[in-house]
Amino acid sequence: MGKIKKISLAGSGNVASHLAPAFALAGIEIINIYSPNPNHASLLANTIGAVPINDVALFDNSAECLIIAIPDQAIAEFAFSLKNNGSFTGLIAHTSGSQPLSVLSNLFPHSGVFYPLQTFSKFSHPVLSEVPFCIEASSPDHEEGLCQLAGLISQDVRLINSKQRAMIHLAAVFACNFANHMYALASDILQMAGIKPDILSSLITETANRLGPTHPGFLQTGPAVRGDASTLNFQLQLLNDFPELIPIYRQISESIVKWHINNRLNTTLDQHE
Repeated sequence: MGKIKKISLAGSGNVASHLAPAFALAGIEIINIYSPNPNHASLLANTIGAVPINDVALFDNSAECLIIAIPDQAIAEFAFSLKNNGSFTGLIAHTSGSQPLSVLSNLFPHSGVFYPLQTFSKFSHPVLSEVPFCIEASSPDHEEGLCQLAGLISQDVRLINSKQRAMIHLAAVFACNFANHMYALASDILQMAGIKPDILSSLITETANRLGPTHPGFLQTGPAVRGDASTLNFQLQLLNDFPELIPIYRQISESIVKWHINNRLNTTLDQHE
């Protein structure tokens, strides 16, 4: 299909708001920004010189690719609306980690996935050049086109199928969403004690920065991996003011212990083979 030089975006939220300026800076012409809320569409479109629209029938066919950057649960409904009410004939790709390629390929002959593995919010500014982009498409030509497009804004572009991407998204929920929730709970504990949560900043940064070729499980520290029953019991007592956290503390501590028992056993068996 050749290099993609003109695109449109469906969505004006966190993902679209990070992708749009990156594409514009890379020299990609953005034709339309779609949002059912015309004010939202205009707000993003005006920053990159695109035409805002709030009707799927208005997508300009001069764009070679339409990237759907909307919440996962809304993609199927949007795709059906685009199929029944729109006339866009170019390549259509979504940015979801959990939705399969088939949510589009069952409706459109030219379809793909353009999934950036990153958390996007108005509070952060991730370096897109370091973000892995997971690409899948209905044909090798379309995969090549999406890979070239992703390569304009990222140095990490990978061909990933729908089953693999679903597992990546699941892993990301544990690594990002669950981890962030732990930060939130930790902040609540500190605030009740009259301590500013920023005291954890250095610890959180160090925990993330030490990740590398070594499996994170073997970098585990703390009372559970040490088998320190005295500290575990003491901390459970401290959680009396947070009774809803007691089962969470117990289950995660038990998970840490089980992981290390299993992996010590596997390591020992490997050494004897």
